[in-house]
Amino acid sequence: MIHLHLTSLVLAIILFIITYNSIDRPDGESKYSKALHMVLRLIYLIILFTGLMLFLDFSSGDQMMYGLKFLAGLITIGLMEMALIKQRKKGTGRNLVIALVIFLVVTIALGIYLPAGPLSALFA
Repeated sequence: MIHLHLTSLVLAIILFIITYNSIDRPDGESKYSKALHMVLRLIYLIILFTGLMLFLDFSSGDQMMYGLKFLAGLITIGLMEMALIKQRKKGTGRNLVIALVIFLVVTIALGIYLPAGPLSALFA
């Protein structure tokens, strides 16, 4: 389950960058940006489902830290969606992207630090 979660997270980050850049083009919005956005929303659902399953599996050990990671992950997904919508409405989503990067780093750092993360498995 962890591999599916991490793979979908990396795929979502790559697809977010592609979608964000396809909306923000000098010659107008790409005709594929709406389809990319829909695929990205499907990946959001996969991330949420696998994250919830991991939360239920591993939260018995350190409940507060897993809860904070779950909350940071939800905020990260919300900021991804809000940045794309703001960009599509011809606004500037730069501030939301900066907040997204900050929460993404926090979420990844918590995921690495927690007992199910790679650092804990490496030094256990």
